[in-house]
Amino acid sequence: MRRNLLISVVGALFLATISGAQKLTDEQANRLVDQYKTKEEASGTKLKEEESKISEIKEAIAELDERIGTLNSEISKAREEAAAKPAEDIYVVQAGDWLAKLAEYPEVYGHGNYALWPRIYQANRDLIQDPTIIQPGWRLKVPRE
Repeated sequence: MRRNLLISVVGALFLATISGAQKLTDEQANRLVDQYKTKEEASGTKLKEEESKISEIKEAIAELDERIGTLNSEISKAREEAAAKPAEDIYVVQAGDWLAKLAEYPEVYGHGNYALWPRIYQANRDLIQDPTIIQPGWRLKVPRE
């Protein structure tokens, strides 16, 4: 019984929907078709533009991936070279040397790098008690970090 009642209600709703629907004239239908065709053409044009942008982006990504690969190779090479270099060199103190003076020697840090003398001092705290006094013949570690 409930089943019959349910079928009757659904049927009544369906008929009410169909009878209430508005019918289009041929002119209205043609106008709607023309509007949809215009929208379809505009969408097609927009789609082509977006596909073109996507292609450009894919090319840029490929170039960047290639550049990343090159940079990773350069980084690996630089790391290998850095690992091969000693972390520190040795400088033998000569008469008349002081830390700021020897920091400017080309074999130490180079001209204009006198301010780097604290690096040498810190690396040799076991030997240097007073940074203003160093003795000829001392073998000082020169950090390369």
